[in-house]
Amino acid sequence: MDYIRSLGPLVLDHRFRRIKDALLQAADALYRQHGHECRPRWTSTIQLLEREGSLPVTEIAARLRLTHPAVIGITDEMLTAGFIRESRDKDDARRRLVSLTPKARRALPELHRLWAALAEAQRERFAQAGCDIVAVLDKVDDGLASRSLVDDVTSRLARSKTRVGKARRATRLAIAIVGVLGLVPLSARAQHRAAVVIQAIADSLVNGYIYEQTARTLADSLQSRLRAGAYDDLSGQALAESVTAMFRRITHDGHLGLRFEGRPAGVGPVRVRRPTEAPGDGNAGRAYGFERVEILPGDIGYIDLHGFSGEPEALRWADSMMASLAKVRALIIDVGQNRGGGPEMVRLLSTYLFDRPVHLVSSFMRGMAAPTERWTLDSVRGPRLPAIPVYMLTSRRTISAAESFVFGLKAQGRVTIVGEPTAGGGHFGDVVLLPDGFSMFLPRGRTFDPRTGEGWETTGIQPDIAVSYDQALATAIARIGRRADH
Repeated sequence: MDYIRSLGPLVLDHRFRRIKDALLQAADALYRQHGHECRPRWTSTIQLLEREGSLPVTEIAARLRLTHPAVIGITDEMLTAGFIRESRDKDDARRRLVSLTPKARRALPELHRLWAALAEAQRERFAQAGCDIVAVLDKVDDGLASRSLVDDVTSRLARSKTRVGKARRATRLAIAIVGVLGLVPLSARAQHRAAVVIQAIADSLVNGYIYEQTARTLADSLQSRLRAGAYDDLSGQALAESVTAMFRRITHDGHLGLRFEGRPAGVGPVRVRRPTEAPGDGNAGRAYGFERVEILPGDIGYIDLHGFSGEPEALRWADSMMASLAKVRALIIDVGQNRGGGPEMVRLLSTYLFDRPVHLVSSFMRGMAAPTERWTLDSVRGPRLPAIPVYMLTSRRTISAAESFVFGLKAQGRVTIVGEPTAGGGHFGDVVLLPDGFSMFLPRGRTFDPRTGEGWETTGIQPDIAVSYDQALATAIARIGRRADH
C-alpha cells in the first residue's frame, strides 16, 4: 500500500515533489548518458536567456515565477559550470546581468534535440494516464493565482462553526501548507510573513547549501516547525535568532545564519572607501584593508591587514605596499582583526612569499564535478620575499578568507603562527537577500588542504606559538630577535 496515496489531496505537495524528483532524476541520467554538463533545473533559465540575450537575476525570477534565492542557486551552478557569464548593467552598475557563454550556445543544438525527445516521451506517458498534464497544470496555476487557498480553507472552517481553538489550529495548518507549496496568501498576515520567510530560507538551502542532504534536513526541520506553530509569534530579530539556533544545533556551521536588518536589504547607496595616502614607510595604508604598513626597528616589516579587497585598485595598492617592504629581514602579517574578503588578494600576497608556483589549497563548491585548485600567481609586479621568516598573528576573530590565507601558507610550512586559534569559518559563500528585511549567509563550498582533505571549519587553525592576541606582536618580535642572535 502506498501510504501517501491514501492521504489523498491533503499531501499534494508530497505527491508533486515525488513526481518532480523522478522526472529530474530521469533527465539528469539522460544528460550524463549523452555527455552533457547541463542539469535539469537549468532548462528554463537557458531557454529564457537564449531568447532574451541577457537579463538580471531578479527579472529571471519574475519571468520564471521562482523565488529570488532559487534563481541565485541555479545561476551560481551555471556560472561554476561555465554556462553563463556575468556583467554589469551599463545603466545601473548595481544590477548583475547574466547571459549564456559561447560554451552554452555550442551545446544548444544538441540540447534542443534532447529536450524535444524528452518532452515527447513525457507527453506520451501522461496521455497513457488519460490526462493532458500541461492543460491541467495551467488551470491549477490560474486558480491558485486568482484565489487564495488559505482564504478558501479559512472560509470553510468558519462555516463549519467549530470551536475557536480548533479553528485556530486548522488555520495555522493552512498557513503552513502555504509555506510548503510556496503560494501567496491574502490573509492571516503575521503567519503569512513567517511562512514566506521560512519558505525562502528553505528554497535557498535546498538550492545552494554546500551539503545537499543536510540542506534538505534543515528545510524539512524548518517546515515541520512552521507547521507546529513555532514561528507564529516570532518576527524580526527573535525569528532570526530562533532559526539560527536551529541551524547551529544541526550543522555546527558558524557561517550559516539568518540576520534581520530591520528593512529590506540592498536599499540605499553603496559607499566605496578610496585610498587617501600614498604607500611608503611609516603609517601608510588605511585603505583596502591595509590598516597599517611599516618597517619596525630591526628591519622587520609589519602589515596590519583588516580585510581582503578584490578591487583592481586594491591589488595595485598591495603591490606598492609589498615594494616598500622589499628590504626587510623578517615579515609580520597581523590578521587578528581580519574578517575575510575575496581570494584575489589572498593569492597575490601569498605569491610574494614564494619563488616558485605553489598549490596553496583546494576548494569544492556544491554542484562541482571536481575541486578547484588555488595556486600562487605566475608573476607579481615587485620583488618576492621567498627566504625571509614570516610570522602570522591570529586571534579568535580571524575568520573566512583570513583563515584561508593563514591555512594555505601553513600547509606549505611558510609561516609561524603566533596568537590564538582562529574562528573556524572554513566554508565560503554569499549573502542571500530574503523577504521582509531578512538575509542569510549561505555557505556554498569549503576550502581544504589537497594533501589531507582536511579543512578548519569549526576547529579553527591552531597557532604554533599560543599566546593571547594582545601579546602576539611582542612575542613575534622577540622570536625574530632571538633568531638574529643565532
